[in-house]
Amino acid sequence: MLVIGMDSMARADSSARIAMVKMHGAISIVNAIPTGKGSTLGIGLGVNVAVRMGHGEGRIVSNTGDAVFIHNIIKRIIPDDMLKHKDIAVEIRSRIPMGYGLKSSSAVSNAIALACYSLVDDNMEGSDDITARDLKVIDAAVSASIESKVSITGAFDDACACYFGGIFITDNHARRIIKHEKVDDRIEVVILLPMGVKRSDPMRLRHPMLVEHFNHALRLAEDGRYWDAMVLNGVLISSLLSIPYNLVLDALEQGALAAGISGNGPAVTAITDSESKAKDIASVWQNYGEVIRSKASNEKARVTVSIVEG
Repeated sequence: MLVIGMDSMARADSSARIAMVKMHGAISIVNAIPTGKGSTLGIGLGVNVAVRMGHGEGRIVSNTGDAVFIHNIIKRIIPDDMLKHKDIAVEIRSRIPMGYGLKSSSAVSNAIALACYSLVDDNMEGSDDITARDLKVIDAAVSASIESKVSITGAFDDACACYFGGIFITDNHARRIIKHEKVDDRIEVVILLPMGVKRSDPMRLRHPMLVEHFNHALRLAEDGRYWDAMVLNGVLISSLLSIPYNLVLDALEQGALAAGISGNGPAVTAITDSESKAKDIASVWQNYGEVIRSKASNEKARVTVSIVEG
């Protein structure tokens, strides 16, 4: 049974386990749709998700989000013979704007998956390294994203950057990490949510005439030239999805190390190593829409589990 609304279930629970997860968002360096391989960077904007599991009759409730998607994630992790005797309540609090290409779906799905695994597996370790259990969590979130049609490729690159932080290059079809490295956490990230710019069909990114240019962007990233890769990706995405490139140019002219389009847009992002330059970029961009400032993040997802009585 799938229900939206949490109050009645919260009152009915006399004893429950609660897993609370903090997960970050990310931005694109190279979009994965054209080639199946992508690169992403973790940022400080994040989500907090609490999943409560108590005695019940198999109900799943949520305060927000895509109910079918949430149900899909939970069903992949919590066994049916356990779920039918439990009620699950999901509470999502997010600082990541939805529908702008800032990886909000990956952050939320990762967080729900990690919380659910933590409720049924007492051995979820808190290592700072990439572990097999971490990848199991991500795999469940990615599979649910594809099945629920939230993502075209499953966004394995986005999921990794949200979960572990830092810079990732991945093969999304094979769900394989090609490269991962820490980023200077002093890096400033400026984000523009442009007014009046709508999303276009992301399948346009698979235009056969431009696939090799996306491959070149991937090669730049693999060589450690992440900001060059991001600029090239921005040129390609802007042209294919009709997102005004002058927004990217404005940031580069203000001294950004890189600027481009995150995901399938319409968010425009800029990278700088200077707070003063970040302010300059934000000042110019505020004429075009809402501006958000953040930092690059190397922080891995964190989960805490507690038992609540009454």
